[in-house]
Amino acid sequence: MRVFQPVEPEDIEHGAYVFRGDKVLVTAGDGTKINTTAASYGGVGQMWGKRVTFICLRKSRYTKDLIDGSGEYSLSFLDNQEYRGAMKYLEAVSGKDEDKLKGARLNITYFDGVPFIEESSNVLICKVIYKKEIGLDGFVDPDIPKKFYKDDDCHIIYVGEIKKVLVR
Repeated sequence: MRVFQPVEPEDIEHGAYVFRGDKVLVTAGDGTKINTTAASYGGVGQMWGKRVTFICLRKSRYTKDLIDGSGEYSLSFLDNQEYRGAMKYLEAVSGKDEDKLKGARLNITYFDGVPFIEESSNVLICKVIYKKEIGLDGFVDPDIPKKFYKDDDCHIIYVGEIKKVLVR
């Protein structure tokens, strides 16, 4: 009989999920403006008979406003080592104030009108099917809101149906 061995979540490399410290770029546009933001909260799975992504963006994020306007977004996966500088830049600058993509030296292309990062190795094109603000009153562990939501800038969770997967 084979015995189970404990492993850390980030060591799982097969199955429905890959748990790593990687960030993904969430990109959206409203027809005139495009923005992207680095995100690390989210996942991929199934819900309501659909293959979906789950992403969490703070209320203050400019990309959130663009997703709300278009109802669509892309998730672009880049090599985090190769694009470390671009990722740090994207996390530090607001797209409300400047063209983040130009500053990060990343290029935009489109699939069915949805913008995504050209330098990506894989892309998920998603259509929003549900969104909800994470309420502070829903936490069972009281330490989480104290640590992550001191300024009440809560996350909005988006469930997006995966409409297309693009791979190189």
